[in-house]
Amino acid sequence: MLPRLYRLKKKSDFNRLLKNGINSRYFNESLSIKFIGRIESQENSRFGFLVAKKYFKKATLRNKIRRKLRELIGQKLSLIKPGNDIVLIAKPGIENKKSIEIDKSLKIILEQAMLFKTQTK
Repeated sequence: MLPRLYRLKKKSDFNRLLKNGINSRYFNESLSIKFIGRIESQENSRFGFLVAKKYFKKATLRNKIRRKLRELIGQKLSLIKPGNDIVLIAKPGIENKKSIEIDKSLKIILEQAMLFKTQTK
């Protein structure tokens, strides 16, 4: 579970990330990532999850995907550098993947974006 302290909640935070966030080469077949460093960089990293209604019509499916992503990020909190706002964007096809596959995709993206405190193997 991802505590509220680590979640992006405001629409203005999401808009700022989507407009100004870094994302150029951090994606794979099931996930994409946008992130931006905050001025008060000693604070915890915060996470948001975008699951588009355009691709996932049913609310129950969108919520299920969000819950999976929240759980996987919650397991990695101690490994992620503090001071970033991060949005994970779900792509079509993620609904058919198992949690283990999504976890591998997430780990690869976070490594590419250099968001781990120390690079894991």
